[in-house]
Amino acid sequence: MYYPVETRITPATSIRRERILPVPGRVLVNPGEAVGPADVVARCQLPGKVLVVDVSRTLWVRREQAAKYIRKAVGESVQADEVLAAPKGPLGRLRRNCRAPGDGQIIGIRNGLILIEAAAAAYELRAHIRGQVANVLPNRGVVISTAGTLVQGVWGSGGEAEGVLKLVVDSPQKPLRPRSIDVSCHGTIVVGGWILDEKALEEAVEANVQGVIVGGVRSELCAWLEDLPFPVMITEGFGTLSMTEHVFSVLRSNAGREAMLSAEPRTRWNIRRPEVVIPLRAEKEALSEDASPQPLKVGMQVRLLRAPYLGAVGTVTDLPTLPRVVESGARLPVAEVELEDEGPVLVPLANLELIR
Repeated sequence: MYYPVETRITPATSIRRERILPVPGRVLVNPGEAVGPADVVARCQLPGKVLVVDVSRTLWVRREQAAKYIRKAVGESVQADEVLAAPKGPLGRLRRNCRAPGDGQIIGIRNGLILIEAAAAAYELRAHIRGQVANVLPNRGVVISTAGTLVQGVWGSGGEAEGVLKLVVDSPQKPLRPRSIDVSCHGTIVVGGWILDEKALEEAVEANVQGVIVGGVRSELCAWLEDLPFPVMITEGFGTLSMTEHVFSVLRSNAGREAMLSAEPRTRWNIRRPEVVIPLRAEKEALSEDASPQPLKVGMQVRLLRAPYLGAVGTVTDLPTLPRVVESGARLPVAEVELEDEGPVLVPLANLELIR
């Protein structure tokens, strides 16, 4: 059996998401409580950064001589711009001195270096998702469950945001243009087919949008996207790739509703994909979420990942037992996929992505 890569594009499903503190702290809610995106569910104190002050370099003295100029001791508290070291005597005011770069406490002095631990900062963990507290992880966080629409992307940056979902294009093939973003986009999560250039995003910054969802974006804009004040989620990949009709139709059916966008950048240890969650109305029923991997079967819906059918969505109609010769001349395991406009095509299994 073959287990393909999966992407969740589900109009109605049950969703459970963990909200975890970066360090142990205090959980503020109980199981069964209803929470909104802005509600604080846990709180902790983040340890301050360690600041290093090089006294010998600042005062232009040898490291073995720096100790006699230091005016503070280990354990003392200091404030920003407070003098830490300076030459003694009346001429000391005329020469350079060494000042603290911020508030904190001195935790070490050696070899002409002063180590200052900055003051701890309060950190509040928001629910981000509108739902119900399903479980409490003591001192660490909560698990929140909700019923809603779930659309996952392939790349994201900018963190988390909440806002009303707003489509500014009427077709997934149309790019996000500057003229389509105006004051009506204030506080919304904007959906477009793809990003043509940075001008549209500059307009989005001016309009104070909360987030952007598009099919594709040119790779040279990747670093520029990471500096934006709002999250961006890409559903297809890098390049001039328009959003697939399947994804666009799911988002279009939820236009005008509250959406929660999570586009945290992927790290070596974090395999969580960017996603947008849209809570369902009470009158709708949601299917239970099955997080376990599924083998590819006839009747499943898949998305094609390579040209000439890049981004096309179809249904698996057959899984040949033996490898077949494909267009490249290679003999590979394939699946027969029924595409809406092209009919049945043979696609290597490695070029398929399961849509659930």
